[in-house]
Parts: sequence; structure tokens; C-alpha cells
Amino acid sequence: MSAQIINGEQVARDLRRQLKEEVALLKQEKGITPGLVIIVVKSPFARVHVARLKERTCQQLGIKCQVIYLPETTTDEEIIYRIERLNNDKSVHGINIHPLTPHLSHTLISQQVDPAKDVEGLHFLNMGDFLIGRYRMVPFVAKGVMKLIESTGIQLAGKRAVVVGRSQLVGKPLAFLLLEKNATVSICHSVTTDLASYTRWADLLVVAAGKPRTINSRMVKEGAVVVDVGVNQVGSRLIGDVDYEEVKNIASWITPVPGGVGPVTIAMLLDNLIKAARYA
Repeated sequence: MSAQIINGEQVARDLRRQLKEEVALLKQEKGITPGLVIIVVKSPFARVHVARLKERTCQQLGIKCQVIYLPETTTDEEIIYRIERLNNDKSVHGINIHPLTPHLSHTLISQQVDPAKDVEGLHFLNMGDFLIGRYRMVPFVAKGVMKLIESTGIQLAGKRAVVVGRSQLVGKPLAFLLLEKNATVSICHSVTTDLASYTRWADLLVVAAGKPRTINSRMVKEGAVVVDVGVNQVGSRLIGDVDYEEVKNIASWITPVPGGVGPVTIAMLLDNLIKAARYA
């Protein structure tokens, strides 16, 4: 029996409806229009189409959005200079930095963002708050994955959850959010020995490995909920980290790629932006 699809597009539509109402209320009550700046260094890593999708979503919700495109030769110092100017711009409430080329340090750059404008949730002050349970700015991708899991109706307490990937934006914060819901959590990564021995016992499997088809049907427990965070360009197609065609016949719920995690994470980024604007 084929898995039920976790429809990220539908979940995102519902979220956008709520966010649009919040933006209108913020304008009415405080005279504030949330403002987002997206910094994109043009390269194969940049996912420019995602930046354009964010910009389009902002327009639909009544949010001001500016996308700054920089050449691939841009340095850390040049980006930090721009961030310092944006930190001092009262019309900007959030700064989003797209995936960077390897010669740039996302960790260094993200720490230069004013914590009050850190809509990614990666500044050490926001991460510290997050880890003691003060959820002011939750890393937005992890927050989006939790929304998708919630949409299935699965009760996480006591469930065995496996997260494949240990990034600051997804794997680590997601593991913490799952622990807060009383799941029993394992984190796997590129150096994990015998990955399948972990994934096969997972009631919930979240894959953010950054490598296409990391997970196949032999690595998934019958009836598991599978969330695929991966987005990989293979030829002209976008595919995930999970072999969707195989795994959909094993899982009870599964996210497609595209149309799964992506739309919801954009909504969660803008949810963080609206919070930042409200408390500016």
C-alpha cells in the first residue's frame, strides 16, 4: 500500500493565509510593514530560484523584500560590511543569507547579523535561548519540518526518531525539537557506521544528508513517517535524499520533492520575520 503524501503545498497555503492576516494586523496596529533582505552570492550553490520564490511570497503577503545579488568573487568582509549597514536600517527586520560558496564562511557571516534580525535563528544568542527552551527565533527549516510532522497527526511521545544530518539549521535543532516532544532521538551523519541499522528502527525518519537517494526502501521501517529535507539537482530534475519511488511503498507518510518541505520552510522564515518586526 502506497504512503499518504505529506502535502507541503497545502500546509504552506494554510500558513500563508495566517501570516497575511498577521502582516495586515501589524500594519494596522503599529504601522509596521515587515522588511526582509535576502543576500545571494551567485553560484551553483545559490539556488537563485528559491530566492525569487521567497520574494514572490513576500509580495503576496504584503511584506517588503529586497534580494541583493552579489558576484561569486564576493568576500566574507564585503558581505559583513553589507550586513552592518542592514543592521542599522530600521526598515529591515530580517536578514536571510542563502547557501554560500565554500570559500565563504556562513558561520562567521551569520554571527554578524543583529540577533533581533536573525530570522534564520542561527546567531549564538538566539541558539542559546532556543536550547534552554525560549523559542524566540527557532531555526526556520527545523521549524518547518515540525509543522509537516504535526500535519500527519502522529503522536511523537515515545516514538523512535532518527535524523540523518547534523547541520546547525536542520539536524541539530530538529533533534532538540523532537526531544522536547518526548521522542527518543538518534542523530546520524556522514561518518555513521551502518546507517541502515539506525534508520530501520525509526518510527519517524527525517533525512537532511545533502546527498541524493541516501535512503532506499531496505533502510526504512514498515509504516514509518519519512520527511525528506534534501533538494538535489540531477540533470533537469530536483530529487531528494530519499529514493521516493521505492520508499513510498514502505512508509505510511512521505514528503515529495519538490512540494514537500520547501514551501513550508519559506513560510516559517516569514513567520520569524513577522515576530522580529513585532518586537522591533
